[in-house]
Amino acid sequence: MVLSAGISQDNVFGSGTSLAVNVNTAKTYRTLSLTQTDPYFTVDGIKRITDVYYRTTYPLYYYTDTSFRIITVGADLKFGIPFSEADTVYFGLGLEQNRLSTDSSTPQSYKDYVAEFGNVVNNVPITAGWARDNRDSALVPSRGYFVQANSEIGTPAGGTEYYKTDLQAQYYYSFSRGFILGLNLQGGYGNGFAGKAYPIFKNYYAGGIGSVRGYESGSLGPTDKTTGDPIGGSRMVVANVEMTFPLPGTGWDRTLRVFTFVDAGNVWGSEGNSTGANGLRYSYGAGLEWISPIGPLKLSLGFPVVKHATDKYQKFQFQIGTSF
Repeated sequence: MVLSAGISQDNVFGSGTSLAVNVNTAKTYRTLSLTQTDPYFTVDGIKRITDVYYRTTYPLYYYTDTSFRIITVGADLKFGIPFSEADTVYFGLGLEQNRLSTDSSTPQSYKDYVAEFGNVVNNVPITAGWARDNRDSALVPSRGYFVQANSEIGTPAGGTEYYKTDLQAQYYYSFSRGFILGLNLQGGYGNGFAGKAYPIFKNYYAGGIGSVRGYESGSLGPTDKTTGDPIGGSRMVVANVEMTFPLPGTGWDRTLRVFTFVDAGNVWGSEGNSTGANGLRYSYGAGLEWISPIGPLKLSLGFPVVKHATDKYQKFQFQIGTSF
């Protein structure tokens, strides 16, 4: 069970800025964040976003008895510069501290990282990004496209030196009223530089709803040679094709729809202490989407096409808070 709650207030205290507080109590990913947004930081419409957060992550909660966790405390400052009605460029600087707790059951690759960099790792990343949103709706899109690219560099000011780039593209096409084809493609690539290893707390994970349905959440990609647990990786690709249409008997209600899908993707990392089949994983299935009062709710029934001995499957999955 997961309890997610949030509250936001525009023009808080008459300042012209907005303030938002969000809480997530998921066992695998607990977070508390405070975000202030000044939509008109300058007269030219430059937006300033200040974010302070506290996160506790248990990436191996579903797969092992280890108590390995990552506690992250940080803050970042970003500026959004509008170039057109649809285009925005972002620049930012962050400061965070990551505390890694290991035990005897922790995968060897995580132990090796802690042995080299310590249980406390500071990070001072700089970020840059671009987004173009041409969709007719961000919540229930039926036509248009969305593209974004983000880069992050860990600077020598912290204990990490790395880079990572993330790309995502979505396209929607409506064949007729209520019948919508949605395409999603996303990928990520990261690596260390200056002789430093890529930080494990920046690893990508794939599998589950919002990724490759039919496989357990975060289970794809490299696994530890000793424990067999999925450990994520520095490279990731995911592709989704989804056909959405009205639920029979509901008319053209856009808040309650059914869908069919085909997914593909995987995660890759350094060889070292990991093993696992490297090919793409594929799945297909169907589901129900409801735009509920607390956000988009998706329930899916997925069936893996490519199966390997180390893969972990989960046919029925659901999630609140994602629209694709």
